[in-house]
Amino acid sequence: MAEVISLEARLRKQREESFSQEKKKRFDAFRSTLQCISCPMKCAKCGSQLEVPQPHMVSEALPLGLCEGCWEEYRLYERVAAGQGTEEGREYYHNEQWLSVWKSWLEYQKSLHYYRHSKEFLKLIEEFSQD
Repeated sequence: MAEVISLEARLRKQREESFSQEKKKRFDAFRSTLQCISCPMKCAKCGSQLEVPQPHMVSEALPLGLCEGCWEEYRLYERVAAGQGTEEGREYYHNEQWLSVWKSWLEYQKSLHYYRHSKEFLKLIEEFSQD
């Protein structure tokens, strides 16, 4: 009976552990999402399994692996966006909205790439790696 257990301290410790577990769950879901998005074994655009050992890469600055079909669409997008897209290779669905989808997707991928390489995100990864 000489030792009195502080009820407040015990409750605080339980809340901290509960918060820590909840934070870890959220981080694990977040991390697995980012890992799946940047998986080198699947096409970054359509998600199909890459059969080619060296997939087509969008650029060195944005290393996204694309399957053959998405690579052809990307190259067409580049030509059309640069004003070089004649009717050759274009289908009826290669319209302004198609261009917008590609542009938006590439911007999204750039944002993810920059975020994954930000010092704050790397610090977060390091913190959870130590647990």
